[in-house]
Parts: sequence; C-alpha cells; structure tokens
Amino acid sequence: MVRCAVATVTKRITPKVWIALVTVYLVWGSTYLGIALVIKTAPPLLSMGLRFVAAFFILALILLIFKGKSVLKVTRPELMSSVFLGGLLLGFGLGNLTLAERYVPSGIAALIIAALPIWVTIFQRITGVRPKRITLVGIFLGLIGVAIIVLPGGAGPAPGADPSKVKFWMFMILIGNIAWAFGTFMTQRIPIPKDPFVLTTYEMLFGGLALIIASFFNGERFKVELITQMSPTSKWAWIYLVLIGSIVGYGAYIWLLNNTSLSLASTYAYVNPVIAVMLGLIVLSEPVDWPLFLGGAVVLSGVALVVSGERFTNLGQ
Repeated sequence: MVRCAVATVTKRITPKVWIALVTVYLVWGSTYLGIALVIKTAPPLLSMGLRFVAAFFILALILLIFKGKSVLKVTRPELMSSVFLGGLLLGFGLGNLTLAERYVPSGIAALIIAALPIWVTIFQRITGVRPKRITLVGIFLGLIGVAIIVLPGGAGPAPGADPSKVKFWMFMILIGNIAWAFGTFMTQRIPIPKDPFVLTTYEMLFGGLALIIASFFNGERFKVELITQMSPTSKWAWIYLVLIGSIVGYGAYIWLLNNTSLSLASTYAYVNPVIAVMLGLIVLSEPVDWPLFLGGAVVLSGVALVVSGERFTNLGQ
C-alpha cells in the first residue's frame, strides 16, 4: 500500500518478470494460510505484532548495509505518515484479519480482501476522479460478489470454529479491508518517504507496535511459555510470514513495479485468492460451498475489470 515511481515498463514478460509474478502470487496467496496456522497455538495479535517488529529489524539492517545510515532519515511529517499508515493498515486491517481467521476460513477471508481495488476506486470517485465505464461495471460486480459471500448462507465457519461468530468476523474483515483501501488512497495525499522500502520498514515497526499494544487490551501477554506452547507448525509458519511473506513477497512486488506495468503487477489481486482457497482446502480442509464459488467468481471478475480500467497502488498481507 505504498506509492512508488514506476520505471521504464518492459514491453514483454521476461523470465525474471515471470519469476517475480509467481513469487508474489504464491507468497501473498499463502500468507492467509500462514496466519491461520500461527494463531492455532499462538496469541493472534501478539504473534503478528512480533512478526512485523522482527521484519522491521531485518529490513532496517538490510537498508543500513546496502544504502547506509542516511537512508532511514525521514522528516517529521513523513514519520507521522508512517505511524498513520502502519497503524491503519497493519494494526487495524491486518489485526482484524488475524482475529477473524479464528472463525472465518482463510480462503473466504482472501476473497473478501480481493475486493480491495474496488474500495480504492470508490474513494477516488468520492474525491472527483471519474472512473471509466468498465470500472463502474467492475465495482458493481464486485459489490454483488462480496454480498453473496458475506450474507447469511454464503459461507461456513473455519474447522472447529463457533458458527455463530462467523458473520460478525466476516464483516470485520470487510471493515478492515475498507480501512486498508483508505490507507492506499491516502498514500497519494500525505507526505511519505521517497524510498518505498523505507516506508515499508517504518510501517512494519509502527504497525507491529500497534498490534502489540492491541494485544495487551485483548488480554494477551508475552511470556516465555508462549514460545514453548507453540506447535512446531505454528513456529515455522511464523518464521515463514516474517522472512517470506513480509520480505521476499514485498521485495518481489517492488521489483515488479519498477520493471513491468502496474496493471500486470496488480494481477495478484485476483490470483492470490485462488491460491488461498486452494491451500485452505488442501491443508486445513476448509469448507467450500457453492455460494463461495459463485461469490468468489463474481468478486474476481469485478476486480479484473477494475484493475484493467484503473491504476492503483496496493500492498499485500
């Protein structure tokens, strides 16, 4: 969810572009499963907060080694923008998603979040940006698809979850996604660090701290016993989210933005949910009913039209 300058666009899809695309598709599509595996035996908000703080230190170290100390110097307005974006995107948006995945299957969560380009375009329309007709059709289709998924009968609970809480947390994912879209929209209107990796580094720090603070109010406490109580699967999933989800996936996306068209890079918005649904079905045996297929197909069709008609900038989970 950062704004970055797009370099000269390549006219053809080179092997490197394909590798980066597949990386973003697989990595960001798998983070929903990763979160679900972590929170099976770890406190949801605290584990995600520590994930982003750890990613902050790794990214900051990489920047210091390759670009020197001066790269992390930002102005006060840029720092405040980083606090705002980190708290809104990772603190509120990702925090909602993490809490929700205790009840909502990861594939369904991914399909709800797939509508992100639609919300971004709506915010742009509110401020006077007139979308193309194809974009309006995409928005209409996307909203219908989201309604099919979240309305009663659209989806069942995650395996072993309380069915009575599914609808509420699906709604909270939707609210968090709209907040994420607002953050995407605002990155073009507030002062942010010129280097997108610097912005991401500070976002992870402040987003991680926001999640850790929120975890305290959620009754979560950091104890050494928490680490020993985590299953090996949860531990490896957490490490995967730090190193692969937060660093490799985003690094591949940034490379794409500077080496190919934004429209091509943005195709992850409707490929990732397919990956997430497949992984949830295969690994977690998550329920897949016909309303999910129908709603998901409608959402992805709408997103495809929006992406083809508009240009937006976005960050994955």
